[in-house]
Amino acid sequence: EQRDTWKMNAGRKRSFCKDEALDKAMRVFWENGYAGTSIAQLTTALGINKPSLYAAFGNKEQLFATAMEHYMHEYAAQTLDRLLNPPAAPLSERLMSYYSGIIDVICDCESPKGCMFVKSSCESGGAGVPAEIESSLMDMAQANEMALSGLFEAEIKSGRLPDDTRVQDLAGYLLSMTYGLTVMARRGKTKEELMAVAEMAVSTLPGIDHK
Repeated sequence: EQRDTWKMNAGRKRSFCKDEALDKAMRVFWENGYAGTSIAQLTTALGINKPSLYAAFGNKEQLFATAMEHYMHEYAAQTLDRLLNPPAAPLSERLMSYYSGIIDVICDCESPKGCMFVKSSCESGGAGVPAEIESSLMDMAQANEMALSGLFEAEIKSGRLPDDTRVQDLAGYLLSMTYGLTVMARRGKTKEELMAVAEMAVSTLPGIDHK
């Protein structure tokens, strides 16, 4: 009886880990983009068949949305935290820490080059990207811009930025820097080269204490 139980357990397939599968799916989308990713690529990467994929995550569009949320939580939220903390640190230091975190992600040799969100945003509007995905990405971009604008408004209230700082322009500038850095990373620029660009950008921002 014990032998039969051992045989049954030994022949049982390894249980499906949804979190691990989601991370793998995220990396496939990160590497290939939405339109460039096929269901066959996803099932191969996850090691499951098509019915199991649909049962666990829904269709391709739903899986992409979940994978993007996973990316934003695991990567984007961590870098944004560097911009907010420690709150007593000079803004210039927090900005450099923020860009350092972004550059670590987009240059990580164990992950696809660049930023999944930036790459997906650049891809949106194309024929292969559903309208709901495009709308969701636009909402995320707007939320990022609002978060940065809110931070700079708080810096003005605390006296760390001049009263006449144009917070929306500043937020837009920093976001455009992120887009530019991720494109440069995908083209093979090193972390050192990207950090030099970030340092120059932060050093030229008006109204920021660079001591």
